[in-house]
Amino acid sequence: MKNIDLYIVKAGDTLYNIAKKYQILWQDLMKLNQMSDTTVSIGKQLIVPGNAKEIQYSVEKGDTLNSIASKFRVTVDEIKQKNTLINDEIIVGQIIKI
Repeated sequence: MKNIDLYIVKAGDTLYNIAKKYQILWQDLMKLNQMSDTTVSIGKQLIVPGNAKEIQYSVEKGDTLNSIASKFRVTVDEIKQKNTLINDEIIVGQIIKI
């Protein structure tokens, strides 16, 4: 990761929500910040990606390649090519490169 920013934890923040905001996996956010558990406290500074070139998205229930492509403003073909997918089938929990 070339570019990084700092994020200061606010009331109501969770590791999952912060990671989702920066379009990375919460596990990767933990690794990036050398955290041993998912607890975040108000005022804690976290390293987060800034202008990441490649996004890794974890497929959620109800997602389709079309909905993911729309969310990230790319085409289905771009996602399929980047992930060497031969059809439109994806499964919950699958990591998709955007």
